[in-house]
Amino acid sequence: MSHYKEEQQRVNVVIEKVDEELNELDSRVGSVKSEIVNIRKNFWEDVKVNIDNIKEAVETAASIRQEAEILSEREHTHRHAKNEYNLLTKIKDTPYFGRIDFKEEQEADTDEIYIGIGSFYDKETDEFLVYDWRAPISSLYYDYSLGSAKYIAPMGTISGDLLLKRQYIIRNGNIQSMFDTGVTIGDELLQEALGRNVSEQMKSIVATIQKEQNKIIRNDKSDVLLVQGTAGSGKTSAALQRVAYLLYRYRGQ
Repeated sequence: MSHYKEEQQRVNVVIEKVDEELNELDSRVGSVKSEIVNIRKNFWEDVKVNIDNIKEAVETAASIRQEAEILSEREHTHRHAKNEYNLLTKIKDTPYFGRIDFKEEQEADTDEIYIGIGSFYDKETDEFLVYDWRAPISSLYYDYSLGSAKYIAPMGTISGDLLLKRQYIIRNGNIQSMFDTGVTIGDELLQEALGRNVSEQMKSIVATIQKEQNKIIRNDKSDVLLVQGTAGSGKTSAALQRVAYLLYRYRGQ
């Protein structure tokens, strides 16, 4: 079987699994939304209000707080599921734009890492089918040509060999173009991105990040970063993607 057919089959599998997850999320979002509506509708019916004395007032406050916490938790669950649904909707037709094959030092197996605008985790196989471009290992795609490479992970620096770097143009679930390259980004992808309208270009700019831009985007050492460049050199794009990276890097803090 040709590389193209193998790659297209993988795209088909990923999209099928994304569809399954979307159906599950759609059901979950609807169910949680119904719970939220019911909690809001019956909020005061479920709260025992009595302020005749201090003890009963304290119990009333605790009852209100408990109901509010339940409502807040369900609203958080709804937002998280809705955000995940929206992300999967975006990546469904174009699940990823790049692939790297990386073999860690002292390891026998080679990891195939597919990179897109967001991560997608397969619960059945317990593995990532797509890695977010902001994930530590994804920096290999932007920073290195084939050969020795390393990236900084939470547990320390991971070194190894970059054995393959492949780039894709995927539209509506079909691979329009794919090619192996030793450089960071091929001109063909740049031309594809620049030929789209502004919103599409900004959405896909992560596929055209250059090595120098990647250093700016992933800089964790500087509190203040000054970037200079001529008009059209990519300053705004780099700044927007740096914001996205920092939000991902320090999420939950």
